Amino acid sequence: MANPPLFVGTQSTVQAVPNSTWTPLAIDTTQTDLYGGHSNTTNSSRYTAQVTGWYTVCGTAAYVPNSTGFRTARIQVNGSAIPGAETYGPNNGAAESVVTTPTRDVYLTANDYVEVAGWQNAGGALNTSVGGETRCALFVRYSHA
Repeated sequence: MANPPLFVGTQSTVQAVPNSTWTPLAIDTTQTDLYGGHSNTTNSSRYTAQVTGWYTVCGTAAYVPNSTGFRTARIQVNGSAIPGAETYGPNNGAAESVVTTPTRDVYLTANDYVEVAGWQNAGGALNTSVGGETRCALFVRYSHA
């Protein structure tokens, strides 16, 4: 394929992630979307495949400083977790926590969607971080049929 699908998006608006609840992360700023598989306003956590095939996917979940609990991120397809695509991240309470998912190849049929979700257990809702380069993001690249 001469011009394969590619999507890169980030979060520019703070989002509250509830305590102990997997939450799709809103991606409201698009850097690249060659096939129009993402909307910054409707279902903004999702990249919807326009072409059936294998996609390489990675995401980040960024949280504001808080010294309580764990921070995680995972890749989901159609709202379901992908085994082996979850990561627990550091949390020192003094700085933002950024958790990067494993980079995974996932098979998507046209109209399947992929997203990055965050989870935390600070005891209450915890905001995402959107400062500088520290922010939630989703990266999707078509690999092959």
